[in-house]
Amino acid sequence: MSSAYTEVDIATWARRTTFDFFKDYKDPYFNFTANVDVTKLRRFCRENSLSFSIAALFYTQQAANSIREFRFRMIGKKVVEFQSVEATQTLLNEDETFSFCYFESRPNVFEYVAAGRVAREKYLKLKTFDVEADRIDLIYYSVIPWVSFTSFKHASSGDNRQTVPRLVFGKVFTAGDRELMPLSVEAHHAMMDGIHVGRFYERFQSAVDSL
Repeated sequence: MSSAYTEVDIATWARRTTFDFFKDYKDPYFNFTANVDVTKLRRFCRENSLSFSIAALFYTQQAANSIREFRFRMIGKKVVEFQSVEATQTLLNEDETFSFCYFESRPNVFEYVAAGRVAREKYLKLKTFDVEADRIDLIYYSVIPWVSFTSFKHASSGDNRQTVPRLVFGKVFTAGDRELMPLSVEAHHAMMDGIHVGRFYERFQSAVDSL
């Protein structure tokens, strides 16, 4: 079920000038890729028998939901702010094709991982691209567990009104005594700027460092 939203008053919006500047760009998307320190998150997951990949979803969702700009979307000519956003993520099938899985919000990481494991089994059987396809109160996730990439580019249909952020997790690697993971964030520049993506990285890192 989609979360509720309120319409943003563009006329009084502090981002109005930036929004007007970027909204009609043919390619209005910008992308960050940075390594996040997941040492404590990996240890926390091992100690509590949690799925690291689903736990990473939970904490990135928390970080995204704490930042208004990650909850802004365009609907026609309107800009709306959702109360909360959830996640869909790619799943690797046995035949090496991929499909999608929907992860519903839960109040804590333990419930989120438990529900996420059930969801993965469900959607592996469904093997479908048609997952909550009518919703935009989402963040689209992908996982590239084979490569510790340093940059990322998404495929595009050419729709410059698609305002759902896209996040990608890469292969965890070791650097000294730390475990690092590439994390890519793609966003529509009419909805947010570098400061908001930077704030997302800071909040995710702060959350997992406190475990």
